[in-house]
Amino acid sequence: MATEGETFAAKGDAFFLIWAGCLVFFMQCGFAMVEAGTVRMKNTKNILLKNMLDACMGALVWYLVGYGVAFGGDNTFLGNATGSYAIHDNDWSSSYTAEGVNWAFWFFQFPFAAAAATIVSGGVAERCTLTAYLTYSAVITGFIYPVIVHMFWDSAGVISAFNSGSPLLGGVIDFAGSGVVHMTGGVAALAGATMLGPRIGRFDSDGKPVPMPGHSSVLQVLGVFILWLGWYGFNGGSTLSVFTSQYSRDLARVCVTTTLGAASGALSSFAFVHTTTHIWDVPAVGNGVLAGLVSVTANCVVIDPWAALIIGGIGGVIMQCASKLVLKLKVDDPLDAFAVHGSSGMWALVATGIFARPEYSYNGLGSHGFVYPGDKPDLLGVQVAAIAIILAWVGGTSTILFASLRLLGVLRVPADIEEAGMDISKHGGGAYDLVAGPSKVLEA
Repeated sequence: MATEGETFAAKGDAFFLIWAGCLVFFMQCGFAMVEAGTVRMKNTKNILLKNMLDACMGALVWYLVGYGVAFGGDNTFLGNATGSYAIHDNDWSSSYTAEGVNWAFWFFQFPFAAAAATIVSGGVAERCTLTAYLTYSAVITGFIYPVIVHMFWDSAGVISAFNSGSPLLGGVIDFAGSGVVHMTGGVAALAGATMLGPRIGRFDSDGKPVPMPGHSSVLQVLGVFILWLGWYGFNGGSTLSVFTSQYSRDLARVCVTTTLGAASGALSSFAFVHTTTHIWDVPAVGNGVLAGLVSVTANCVVIDPWAALIIGGIGGVIMQCASKLVLKLKVDDPLDAFAVHGSSGMWALVATGIFARPEYSYNGLGSHGFVYPGDKPDLLGVQVAAIAIILAWVGGTSTILFASLRLLGVLRVPADIEEAGMDISKHGGGAYDLVAGPSKVLEA
């Protein structure tokens, strides 16, 4: 029987997870605004529809399958607890779960899964069919992403620091999911963009990239600010509890390091682009914010504020270099999904192995970052192993998925539809009424 204090803490933690989950869910709106602003006007409705369907498809698949694959059981690779599939709980039979913590945990994890799929939409924007989109969204949410979650975060996971048995090298530190969510989404986006091929006209006859700027800086900036706000739930909520002194301390520190990572990532990206192009570029700031946030998501709870400044700043530059490399390889990634989420996610895992304080590290063997003196400055090894696991699993399965869709002829829209724009071709007209007819002028 739970004590009054334990019951109160459970109630508080359930509310905390719901509150944080709502912030993370609001990030779907942020993704939608960034993507709508970055694509060309003729595909605005299409990308907005796909973002909405990500949330809807993600909810159903996460409930039926994804959550069960991600959490529960004793398998090191994927979940095998039947109660987690189409989650059901006898919440009337336990004084702890009766406070709603289990339901709240499901709800908190759901928008993380949806985010992983939404990241991919940026890499395949403006030329992917709706059939292919719904298919890959379901497979990523229901299988590809949850397997990574289980291996990295579940108490039985093979590389989970929360595994009380013998996880690989004491377990990876990926606190809120730079690798689990962002690198997974970024690598899958790169596979999708590669299999789709570039948009018509993206490269000229000499193979040089042709600019295809987005149609609304307003939507881009609005989306970035919404995502930044939601990230306080993404990172802060990953403490999973707030009703003990150490969790409240960690929540507060996470919000500080998250803020500093975003700010330094924005400024370094901004400076890098101005140095190379002599343009004060708005998207460079927005993508820099996101790269800085991704860069500290894995480590925000185990680093000092000064380290967040360095990690975010380096992340902004790495993102810009990765963007240039992807273009050099003739891969068309309209939202820089791989650069922002994939490369920054890799850097985040590496940075954790460099800057994690011994006092904050939760690696099972006590490993910490090598910039600090101590008995185990070897955390970098398991962090690199985690990167290899994500590249192998997500890269392999996503390539098979997108290659299969291409072989079936359902991956890419026909050329005439792509050139006309999917809003007019598929969604009943453009997103904006830019022509005022005589009646509208008179009414005005």
